[in-house]
Amino acid sequence: MKNSSKLLIVNVLALFSISMAAQTTLQVVTKVMENTFPYKNGTEVNIEGEKAEIKVETWQRNEVKVLVELVSKNMDRKTAQADLDQMVYSTEQVGSKLYFRNYLSSKKGTKKSTSDIKAIYTITLPADCPVYMKNNYGLSEISNLTRSLRVNSQFSKINLENISGQIGIDTRFGDIQGKDIDGNVTINSRRSDITLHDIKGTWNINSQYGVMKFFTNPSPDLLTMNITGEKSDVYFFDPKPNYYGYTLTAHYGTITAPNNLKLNYLQNTTDLKKAIFSSRIGKSNISVKISFGDIIIRNP
Repeated sequence: MKNSSKLLIVNVLALFSISMAAQTTLQVVTKVMENTFPYKNGTEVNIEGEKAEIKVETWQRNEVKVLVELVSKNMDRKTAQADLDQMVYSTEQVGSKLYFRNYLSSKKGTKKSTSDIKAIYTITLPADCPVYMKNNYGLSEISNLTRSLRVNSQFSKINLENISGQIGIDTRFGDIQGKDIDGNVTINSRRSDITLHDIKGTWNINSQYGVMKFFTNPSPDLLTMNITGEKSDVYFFDPKPNYYGYTLTAHYGTITAPNNLKLNYLQNTTDLKKAIFSSRIGKSNISVKISFGDIIIRNP
């Protein structure tokens, strides 16, 4: 009898688990749209996303193609569909500018969405097409552009690879990761970490409440870096840190460097540290001014 009772309990638990699994199966509703526009010199693409995953890639055609998937997930299919209808997507061409936009509608009388809703963009365009992107609560992945990129982002991670030209990024609560970037670059970040590999060009970075990490190799193409930060730490990883000249200032912070990088301290107190180094190898210069943060130079 004891064995029978145990078997019965096991069977009941198994049925309960199957029932719960069936009840927790997500219902997914998707709407797909695709548009293609002719491209000529002077065309600019503008993207404005909300809860969007945006991927920008390049090809050889003189066309701009945008593929958008609107996705809604909910336990109840009718609710998923109703909530998906609240996501508005539009395309518009005004002169030489293309606009792609999605947002959640806030019409009166509309119930607040309970579904997991997002827009997934795949935008393919010529490498020299200028791009302006605004994205909130999402993800941005951009590669192989050669002319101009501007990004305004909140609560969205930004991944960049093989980008050159004029680059401007403003981000709040959105980390930046980049590789093989070369150009005239300006970054303003707040509560965002920055990690960059193999960079060149001229850089101006302002950071508040973040960690900056730069993985570089000695290169005459890294011309200058000007970094200012508040409550931010800066790390440089380079096999030959003495290739660069440094002007370093840390208010209420520390400066750490390898033994073979002989920094000349102009001031070295608890409140203020100022150090310089003139390279006999390269002409690149790195300037860092940090308040309530540390500057760390290391061999990789």
